Amino acid sequence: MSVNGKLLNTEFLIALMLSLCFLCVCPAVAQTDQTVIELQSVNIAVGRAFSAVLDAEKAGANVTSLLSQLNDAADQLAQAENAYRTGDSAVASNKADAALSIALQVTFDAQTAKQTALVSTQNAFWLTIAFTAVGIIMFLEILFLAWVWFKRNYIKNLSEAKPELVSNE
Repeated sequence: MSVNGKLLNTEFLIALMLSLCFLCVCPAVAQTDQTVIELQSVNIAVGRAFSAVLDAEKAGANVTSLLSQLNDAADQLAQAENAYRTGDSAVASNKADAALSIALQVTFDAQTAKQTALVSTQNAFWLTIAFTAVGIIMFLEILFLAWVWFKRNYIKNLSEAKPELVSNE
């Protein structure tokens, strides 16, 4: 073997060793990238849940329990991010899954509460309109009956009155 042959064998062995090291590191890098993507998607889901809760509150829904659940989801997400930073991808993934589950449930519940509040508000509006219309009709009827009663009394008192003679002198 010549010097060039030994050099090629050495380069080949180095390339082979580097590729083996890279193959061993790739699953860890892929797992890390997958965890980062999962954490980002959970963060987006928690943000959407917050927006849904805010919309439900604006519609007039009681969101106290939803805020508590949203706080739990944020705590789980924070724990997942802390676990990821310390290198514990399994715990990070489990906490992220828990946070995602809570966030999706909060989003669904907030949308349901918003729809319920909107229907309740609309029903209250139409009920107010109906009671107002009935109140106006009753007021006008009472006013008409009072007018009829005063008119009858006036005519009765007028017909019972004695005429007085007025002299032209």
